[in-house]
Amino acid sequence: MPTNGIASAAEFRQLAEAQAWTEPERIVLPKSGLAVRLRRPTMMYFRLRRSRWPQELIEKLEARAVDATAGEFTPEERLLMIREDKAMIEQAFVEPKLALNPGPDEFDPNWLPAEDSAFILRYLVGEVLSDGTDLESFRRGQPGLAAVGSGDGGAVQPDPGGDARHDAPGVGD
Repeated sequence: MPTNGIASAAEFRQLAEAQAWTEPERIVLPKSGLAVRLRRPTMMYFRLRRSRWPQELIEKLEARAVDATAGEFTPEERLLMIREDKAMIEQAFVEPKLALNPGPDEFDPNWLPAEDSAFILRYLVGEVLSDGTDLESFRRGQPGLAAVGSGDGGAVQPDPGGDARHDAPGVGD
């Protein structure tokens, strides 16, 4: 704390970052059957993440949360969201760790089967539970519930091409 006894902005950010992740869980990946330890980002993680984004991107994401056809993302915005998703996935892995140039206790994320990669992203944004239970069935039966996802109303949705598309605030494209 500064000498005047008032907390600094850095102290508030440090507090928020400490609240950004859940405790690690043992997860068995559906395709490979391999177990990993992952921690899930909290709503605070997504708030911190979005605080660094350009205002125009945030406005597009908010508009798309209401109308999926609102505003197209620029290539730069898509690249930013992809980079953010990759960083989130890297931070989520507790054991083993991910690395593009893996050491003895690390693995290359490109070694993951596509189904396992998709599951991990769905798990991280809260679309599935650690046991693989799909939460979409709960949302369909509960009108008025906010979609599970980034914490501000969004969820990952499959696109017609089979890739995960992130049309929600706080979730990358």
